[in-house]
Amino acid sequence: MGGDNRGGGRKRALLLGALLLAILIVAALLLSQCGSDDPDESGASGSGTTSTSSSGRSSASSSSAGATAGSSGAAAAAGSGQIVTADGRSVLDLVAQADPAAALGALAGQPVTGTGVRVLSVPADEGFWVGTSDQQRVWVQLTGEVGESPYQVTEGDTVDFEGTVVAHDAAFAAGVGVDDAEGAGQLTSQGSHLEVAKSAVALSR
Repeated sequence: MGGDNRGGGRKRALLLGALLLAILIVAALLLSQCGSDDPDESGASGSGTTSTSSSGRSSASSSSAGATAGSSGAAAAAGSGQIVTADGRSVLDLVAQADPAAALGALAGQPVTGTGVRVLSVPADEGFWVGTSDQQRVWVQLTGEVGESPYQVTEGDTVDFEGTVVAHDAAFAAGVGVDDAEGAGQLTSQGSHLEVAKSAVALSR
C-alpha cells in the first residue's frame, strides 16, 4: 500500500510539472507573439503616416500645379488686354462688329481705360494700333508735347492708358501718317480713334 501511494504521488508530481511546463511554454509563445506584433503594428502605423503625408504632399503639389496652371491661363487671357468705357463697354468688342463706325461713334467724347493692351504695330511717330488681332484693333493717337512720354512705345509692348474716344473724317489716316499697308482703310472705316496723352501711357507691370 505504501509503495502504491508513493508511486501515485510521483505520477501526480510529474503531471503537475508537465502541466506547469506547458503553461510556461504557452505563456512564452504568447509573449513572443505580442512582442513581435508591436513592431509590426508600429511599423504599419508609421508606414501609414508616411503614406498619408506623401499623399498629402502630392495632393498639395497637384493643387499648387493646378493653381499655377490656372494662373498661367488667366494671365494668357489677360494678355490680350481690355479697353473699356466708364460704363464697362468693351471698345475692342465694338470695333469687331459689322458696323464699327456706328458702334464707336456712339461713344464719341467718352473716356476709356486700357489695361494690359497689346501694341500690335507702331506705323506712325505719334500713333499705334492696339488690340488682339488685325481684325480687332483700334488706333491710339498720342497727344501732348514731345518728351512727355515716359518711354517709347514699341511693337509687342503691353500698355496701360487713359484716353477719350474721338471721331475722325476720311482724311485722318493720311494726316497721321498711316498708309494702306498699315491699315488706313480700316482706320477710315472705323470712323473713330482713341486720343491719349503721352503722359497717360505706361508700360504694364
